[in-house]
Amino acid sequence: MLRARLLSFVGWIILSLWSRTVRMRFVNRTVPDQLTSEGKNFIYAFWHGRQFLLFHSHRNSGVVINASESRDGEIQAGILKRFGFAVVRGSSKRKGQRALLGLIDGLRKGRNIAVAVDGPRGPLHEAKQGVLYVAGKLNKPIVPVITSAKRYWILEKVWDKYLLPAPFTTGVVIYGEPITVTGTSEEVLQAKGKELEAALNGLMARADDYFKTQS
Repeated sequence: MLRARLLSFVGWIILSLWSRTVRMRFVNRTVPDQLTSEGKNFIYAFWHGRQFLLFHSHRNSGVVINASESRDGEIQAGILKRFGFAVVRGSSKRKGQRALLGLIDGLRKGRNIAVAVDGPRGPLHEAKQGVLYVAGKLNKPIVPVITSAKRYWILEKVWDKYLLPAPFTTGVVIYGEPITVTGTSEEVLQAKGKELEAALNGLMARADDYFKTQS
């Protein structure tokens, strides 16, 4: 426990300092802002490998996010809490039901939640149905969100092809239009899963091309 707390503190310091060197731009930020102004809470959906720039850019938001029950998850949970997120523990592999209930509880209390919809171990860029079921059951919109950077590295040897922005570069966060899930039938969940995947992949292509057309 002490080791995990120490490593999470060190990780938070590194991520904070690294992220502070990245100049951020936001595209379509009016999407989540509009939902908030209407008194609606919602679900952020992102690909697992594109989360680095979300930690600092959405810090102190109180968004509810899950972290696994593993040792690495303990470190991740500590980092997320230091960034001002509310954390529930569990994943699709371990104690997933508890994590799902924690996310549902957050939504019912009027908070936003965030989910890496292809996590924790893939398949890559394939949306799992859990978040879609929750959205349909509670009638909460899903807001796709993707990040990229002007200069970055892709960790090709890890399953999620994790994107690391280069220090002192410029990053971008792009929000997609809300996706509404009407119902929880298998047919609806499959169709909305394809819609979410298409939205996230489209945003990812747009984000990766963003600095080719922007000064």
